Amino acid sequence: MKKSDLSSADWLRLLRVAVVLAIAGLGSGCSSSSSSGVELTVRRGDATGDYAGTYIGTLTLHSTADLAGGGSGTDDRTEAAVVEVSRDGLVQLKIDTLTILGVVSNSGEWGVQASINDFEAMINATYIDRLDDAGCSMTDKVAKIEGQISPPDIAGEVSGQLICRRAGITLATLTTSGQLRASR
Repeated sequence: MKKSDLSSADWLRLLRVAVVLAIAGLGSGCSSSSSSGVELTVRRGDATGDYAGTYIGTLTLHSTADLAGGGSGTDDRTEAAVVEVSRDGLVQLKIDTLTILGVVSNSGEWGVQASINDFEAMINATYIDRLDDAGCSMTDKVAKIEGQISPPDIAGEVSGQLICRRAGITLATLTTSGQLRASR
């Protein structure tokens, strides 16, 4: 086939295919990355006996997943939660069969960090699969719950955002918010 045998429409189709193949080739040779920027501001205390105990309540999680080429969706879930606070500055947040570890300060501030795997029961399974397909880390800490213990109550706010990129292009974003309320 000679150059002159191709119409301008054929050339345009070939150019599109070449561009798609070039982009696919670039993407397959590049690793994916995830970033969240989620850090706790709470530091572990060593005299937390005033706050020690078991607090029972609920965790409400609002999550929004934005997926390149896959649309977006939101999910709101509320689950029973148990927060166990020790005398030596440790916190265990229990949701169903999951346990998330955290800390409490000597002044009653507390916090935990969570991954997608930690919140698996509270995020739509379809979005978890799509985030995984986009190369998002399932184990990196992408959300935090921080708050204050004022016996007999404990409260905390959920916040976080995960951004997943491949070849410098954002493929997916997961944003979380919500609250925890419990009493002993």
